[in-house]
Formats: sequence, C-alpha cells, structure tokens
Amino acid sequence: MLYQFTHPLRFMQGLGLLDADTGATLMSQFERHAASFPARPFLLFEDRQFTYGQANALINQHAHSYRALGIGRGDVVALLLDNRPEFLWHLFGLHKVGAIASLINTHLVGEGLAHAIHICQPRHVVVGAELWPVFAHVREQLPEIADTMIDIDRGNHDQTPLPAADWGRRLISAAQTNPVLSVPVTLADQAAYIYTSGTTGLPKAAIVRHSRFFRAGAVWAGLSFRYRSGDVLYNCLPLYHANGLLLATGSVITAGVTMALARKFSRSHFWEDVRKHNASGFIYIGELCRYLMNNAPSPRDREHRVRVISGNGLRPDIWRAFKERFGIERIAEFYGSTEGNCITVNALGIEGSVGVRLPGMTIVRWDEGAEDFARDAQGHLIKAKPGEAGVLLGQIRRRAEFDGYHDKDASERKVVRDAFKPGDAYFNTGDLLRLDRLNHLYFVDRLGDTFRWKGENVATSEVQEQISTWPKVQEVNVYGVSVPGVEGRAGMAAMVLQHGTSFDAASLREHVATGLPNYARPVFVRLLPELSTTSTFKLKKGDLQGQGFDPRRVKDPLFVLHPKQDQYLPLTPEIFDEIACGRLAL
Repeated sequence: MLYQFTHPLRFMQGLGLLDADTGATLMSQFERHAASFPARPFLLFEDRQFTYGQANALINQHAHSYRALGIGRGDVVALLLDNRPEFLWHLFGLHKVGAIASLINTHLVGEGLAHAIHICQPRHVVVGAELWPVFAHVREQLPEIADTMIDIDRGNHDQTPLPAADWGRRLISAAQTNPVLSVPVTLADQAAYIYTSGTTGLPKAAIVRHSRFFRAGAVWAGLSFRYRSGDVLYNCLPLYHANGLLLATGSVITAGVTMALARKFSRSHFWEDVRKHNASGFIYIGELCRYLMNNAPSPRDREHRVRVISGNGLRPDIWRAFKERFGIERIAEFYGSTEGNCITVNALGIEGSVGVRLPGMTIVRWDEGAEDFARDAQGHLIKAKPGEAGVLLGQIRRRAEFDGYHDKDASERKVVRDAFKPGDAYFNTGDLLRLDRLNHLYFVDRLGDTFRWKGENVATSEVQEQISTWPKVQEVNVYGVSVPGVEGRAGMAAMVLQHGTSFDAASLREHVATGLPNYARPVFVRLLPELSTTSTFKLKKGDLQGQGFDPRRVKDPLFVLHPKQDQYLPLTPEIFDEIACGRLAL
C-alpha cells in the first residue's frame, strides 16, 4: 500500500515512539512490497527498469553470494561503486545477511581513499570496474584486505574484466529467495559506515544503524515528499551520501514508489532526465539548485511534473526565484547530518526555514573571539535569544542518540558534557542557526566559516547571499583570510562572473554597500573561471583560504577594497606589501 501522509506533528511524535527492536527494517519493507506488487517499477536507470520483484530477486542473489563467502552478521564489506543499480543490490544484499556496508566516497583518491577503506577494517572490498584504476593505486597500501572483487557494469559493454575476481560469476547460481537468518536483523543493528566529507581533515566513518535507515525513509516519505500513487523521485545525488541513500532511496522504498537514478548530476541534462523519467520530485543538496538557476532561462523550464523537492543547502536568496521559475509547488528544506541527532524538516513550507525546533534542540551563544562557547558565572552554556545566531546542540537521550564515528576519540570531541547541569550531554552540530519567535529554525553558517572582523562576527553565508544578487556574478564563495598584524580575518569573495561580462568594480562596491554593513563587505575579491565543490556540491573554502591574497602566489585577478579610495582596485604586489607591513591599514 502506498504510504499515507499524516499530520506532521502527530507523525513525528509517532516516530519518536518507535523502539529499536521492532524488526521493521527497510529490507523487510522491501520484501513485503515485492510480494504485494512485484510488477511495480522500483528503479529506473538510463534505459533500464527494475520492478520491485526483479530488484528483490537480484538483492537476494547478492545476499546468498555473500553468505557463500562467509559474510554474515557484523562483518564489514567496503563498496566502491559509482551510482548504478548494482550499488543497491550489494548494499541491500549485505543488509539482508546482517553485514555492514562501508560506503566509500568515489571522489577520494590516494591517501584519503586508502584511509577510508582501512579504518573500518573490511573483510572484502567490492570495486566497480569504472573505479578500478583509482583503487589500483592504493591497493598495495591495504595489505590487510582479505579479498577484492570487481563488479563490471553490465550496462556498459565497452568495459572489460580487470585483474580481480569477477563478482558477477558468483551470482549465476545464487538463489533468488529471501534469505532466512537464525537471528533476524533489527533496527538496533549497524547497517553502514557513511563518511564525512573530510573538509577538515581525513574523512570520518559515521556509524549508521538500521533505525536511521528506517526512520529517515518514513520521515521523508510522509513529511517531505508526501508521495502519491505513480510518483517518481529523481535522484542524481551519490548513493554513498546520506541524502541520496537514506532520504531519497529510503523514502521511495517506504512509500513503495519509483526512483529514477542518475549516474551523477548534470546541470545541462538535469531537466531532460527529469522529463524522460516523468519525475514528480527530486532531492537536492548544497549548490545544486543554484547551478540550475545559472542555466539560461528556457521556454521548457516549467515543462515537467515536479511538484515537490527536498534537501538542504537551498539559500534564501534564490528560494522564491527557484520556486517561481520552475513552477515548484513545495520546497521541503531540512536540517540534519549523517551522524547527528538534530534533524528537522520544513514540512510547513516556511520560506528560508530549515524546519521547527524539536524537543532536545537548543541554540547556545558562541564567543567568536575566544573560539569557544560563551558561559555564565557558573560555567554553564548560555541559551541564545530569538533572532540571535548561536550553535545548535542536540541533547543525547534514548530517542535522540548519537552513535558517533568508528573513531571513538572523534566521537567524544563532538559531545558537550555538563552543558547546563552535571551529567548532561549534547551533540555539537558545529552549525550556527537562529530561531524566530514562532519556533522556526534558520541556518546561518558553519562554525569556522563565520569569522570576526573589526570586532564583529561575519557570517559568510549572508555575505554570499547579498553578492549573489549582483547581476554580474554567476557563483560566489566567501571566506575569511588572515592579514599580517591584524586581529581577526578579512572577508574575501572568490567569484565566477556571468559569461560575457567583465568585472565592474564600481558596481560591486555600490552593491555591497547597499546590502551589507561596513565590516561585512569583502575586503578582497578573486576572479575564478569556476568554483571548486565537494562531491555533494558544498563549496570548498580551505584551499582558497590557504592561498590567501598575495598576487605573487595567486595568478587569478585580485582586487582590494582600498581604504583610502573606498573602491575595489587591482591588488598589485606593491599594495600587498603595504598591507603586509602595516603601512596600509584595512
């Protein structure tokens, strides 16, 4: 039966009462769907289609093949595959035998890739043929791996077998029946390791239990997408990421509807794919929607049946414009993280909000100068007032646990203890949010992206939003850079100009002066041909920050808001030297 939407608050209260021993895992739901409506389409991929019955049979073949290898409850298998159906057959086959899938980011290379595979100590590694050359470079760094198997993309006939055991041969004689375990898999069991982006060091492996798969699917099916009969969700996000897997795939299975899977996001083919698969919704993350807005307007912009989208990272400056241009009825922005216990959904469609504050969520003041939580005379954290930006914390309790990472020390560093009273514990999201008087949450910035300049805190996201409305800019990334001998960090905007336009210093100066206070206006500007992002479309800041604003090191055009002329001027080596030695005070 198709999932039925209920009242948001009653629905979420019901989720809070779910116990971890119900046994209602995502795979038990899938098996029920395969038995009830085996001919209903589950997965659309390029020109292929898999029904629920066909998909369940393929998953079962993978499960039985893993059992034949001796893989069972608690064993770890690393998966390194691009977005394609086989990724799901492997993952869910492992789940059916109680094993743990370590989902490797396919954009990792070298040390980062070897680290991600090594830290969870997998018994086996399954590598897609398309990624074998990348894996081959680090194979010798992983002597502890018992076995490596290759999964050839059967839909790509140009690929040839490579030097590893061909996984496909194991499937030939494998049974298609649902495997039966002596001890059934429960919601309390671990299902996967999903990795953080590694923007602040090497990736960390977050522990994800079956309960998170189950609840994420239920929440997004009922609160976000509100599926109807015949719905198709378009998913171009990587399956190794929580949004593409837990939210998109999980909600589709929960509702018993159809998912159209893409190998990767393409801003030029996105709407073409959506039309091809007749999608009624899609999931997004990061700057994906801004990329679509940057495409030239087309008469076909509303030629689709998408009525709802859900994700995180849709900035307020394009929220309404995106909705109106593409004719989207509903945007269900959310806040959450793979490992965190602070998850909420904007089920009411409040523009710019990431959802309502739920019980256990608290926003506390942050001292940017001290780079620590602000505390009262008794040493307790101080709650932020409505409208005041602060760090979001989530109380760790039975129905809002923090499972943490494979690295126990890294897990402990995310916990704030004795925050308001002895013995309490809170998960530190590391994000700045603000709360309005109606209990709606609004994302402000990532802690660390916010910087202090001229005694004031500057949120990079707010500066980005203002600059993004400048007609000449296509994309912008704002961050703080250190200036020799000066306290705090000066704002710097790396930007990509609209095609065919040139930098207009006077126009930009007027634009930032109109919408930003003096301390928040970017001191430096860098022009780039394109901006670098992570595999999940988050803007990369670290490398840009490290390169700074020295024109002898940075070959891209640089400009400085000259304090004497109050205009953006080309940043020459001579001006840089004046700033560096303190002769020119910013």
